[in-house]
Amino acid sequence: MSEVTPQVAEKPASVSEILETEEWYDLLPIEKKLIAWSLGLGIVLLVIFILVFVVFK
Repeated sequence: MSEVTPQVAEKPASVSEILETEEWYDLLPIEKKLIAWSLGLGIVLLVIFILVFVVFK
């Protein structure tokens, strides 16, 4: 039979250590697309709501 070696659990890294080692991530293409869609939809809805409230004043 093969031997089972116990694995030693590593100490969990603190948030500050994680932020220091991985300070910046480039945005993924899907993230850029989601940001663009969200901003576009927000602006379009804002214009629609303004027009609706001006017309039905």
